[in-house]
Amino acid sequence: MKNRYPRNTFEIDCLLLHKIREWFTAMKMERLYSKQQLLVHYFNTVPFGHNCFGIHTAANYYFNKKPAELEVQEMATLIGLLKGTSLYDPERNPSRCIVRRNLVLNNMCREGFLSLDQLHTASNTELVLASQKEQQPQIAPFFMQYISGKVDEIIAAINDKKKVHINPYTDGLRIYTTIDSRVQQHAENALKMHLDSLQKQFDAEWNQARWNQNKETLLQLLKMKKYSAYKKVIFALNNDSAFTPEIELLLEGMKTDLTRLHAGFTCIKNTGEVLAWVGGRDFRYAQYDHVKSTRQVGSVFKPIVYVTAVDQGVNICNYFKNDHRSYSDFDDWEPRNASNNYQGEYTMKGALTYSLNVISVQVLFRAGLLDVLNVANQMGITTNIPQVPSISLGTPDISLYEMVNAYTCFANEGKRVHTKYLKRIFSKDGVLLYLERSKSNKELFTKNVAAIMTNMLESAVNRGTARSLRSNYQLKGAIAGKTGTTQNQSDGWFIGYTPKFSAGAWVGAENPGIHFESISEGAGSKTALPIWANFALNLQNDPDCAHLLEGVFSPPTAKSLRCLNQSLYLERK
Repeated sequence: MKNRYPRNTFEIDCLLLHKIREWFTAMKMERLYSKQQLLVHYFNTVPFGHNCFGIHTAANYYFNKKPAELEVQEMATLIGLLKGTSLYDPERNPSRCIVRRNLVLNNMCREGFLSLDQLHTASNTELVLASQKEQQPQIAPFFMQYISGKVDEIIAAINDKKKVHINPYTDGLRIYTTIDSRVQQHAENALKMHLDSLQKQFDAEWNQARWNQNKETLLQLLKMKKYSAYKKVIFALNNDSAFTPEIELLLEGMKTDLTRLHAGFTCIKNTGEVLAWVGGRDFRYAQYDHVKSTRQVGSVFKPIVYVTAVDQGVNICNYFKNDHRSYSDFDDWEPRNASNNYQGEYTMKGALTYSLNVISVQVLFRAGLLDVLNVANQMGITTNIPQVPSISLGTPDISLYEMVNAYTCFANEGKRVHTKYLKRIFSKDGVLLYLERSKSNKELFTKNVAAIMTNMLESAVNRGTARSLRSNYQLKGAIAGKTGTTQNQSDGWFIGYTPKFSAGAWVGAENPGIHFESISEGAGSKTALPIWANFALNLQNDPDCAHLLEGVFSPPTAKSLRCLNQSLYLERK
């Protein structure tokens, strides 16, 4: 019934009204339709995975047949899918799918719909799927999902203003966006190539011994996600005697889902146009967009702290003590360096190059907490950031989209550019319905302040936490950027920019409780930076896109360069 008449609102205070409405609707449907007709309604609306809705679509997709042509084992396969389209996906999880299919067949035999001979034959029949024709993949599906909502808003406003009835899905509109299909393809390939390799490493780390050590985490996540039959699995985990082959398969499927790594990547031209938008590794598997979702940002937030200090005139020639200290005004908070090294003194450039947490906190207090929050907002970060000094280490949850957008201020010589993703919309008759208006760029800080920040972030690439861009990937040209790693290696980040574009990558599991065990494997330089590096290499090897890696950054003034070129580190006297 809910498939045919879905809820149009989801507020908790409307739940009782929804239940009453659904009760009356169900009774009315029972009076109007027979059980057979209701079953037809159900099979014509229910999802079978891979964007297949309805039995006709599913039968054609999986077996290249009409429903009436299906063999009994094929019918049982589709029925088994309804319990969990991802868990029992015959393409990704054939063994699990067969166990589920055979359970359906056994139930059919028990109810008298199959003889023992028919059950034996069907249960031992190999799972054979139709060979799927290579379909042209949809370009930028996560972006298309996002942009469709924006188009809906624009067309609704036009309909309201002009008293017309344009349907954006059926009226043949021509919609032009800023996405470059070549850049998008390079981004998708870079993300998938690295994530496939990283997933194997992650799976090997999350072996049975690691799960045994993290049994409580597993139980919490199973309760949180509420998988199909999760209660049976939890009971079996607490009672070894309750384990069956089916429960074991269910548990393995849940573990596979929990340890699945996700990623997001976006590339924005420094003039504001979004060139690539990759919200995840496989839109068919999950439509959750990791470009717009928020996660803890780690050290990629530090440049916002530093630019606030530089803009206020904090002397970049000064050295900061690399001291481990506590802050009594903040409950004796004790920030620590990832390396646990607290020797010597560093300039601001040195501290940012090597991502020293304890100095980032000192810089935050020099700049002023409220001033840092104000600058972050001016740079395009609209997410609510808590007023606590730990933001200097990157504790806020912010989207990849907002962070990359903020970095364009450095690349654009201190000006805030307005991000553009939609150019214009025409009716099917060629009438212009919408045109994106250019907005003037706002100067947030001077050209020299931006150049100082770029010089510092170039140092992070040339000799700091992002140096593998040079040493491992042999990337040439002007590149500045910053890595980020959150607590327990739950999130890996890298945001980098050239004179022509800014781009960023995020990598992590769905739940922060599932993460790499050590920072040597889970740091942003190992998880997210390779996506950016492979993307840049793809651009470099494409004659039509190589120009995006050209150009030079504007240098700081001679006076600023004298400070920036001094030693990054001094021995403690």
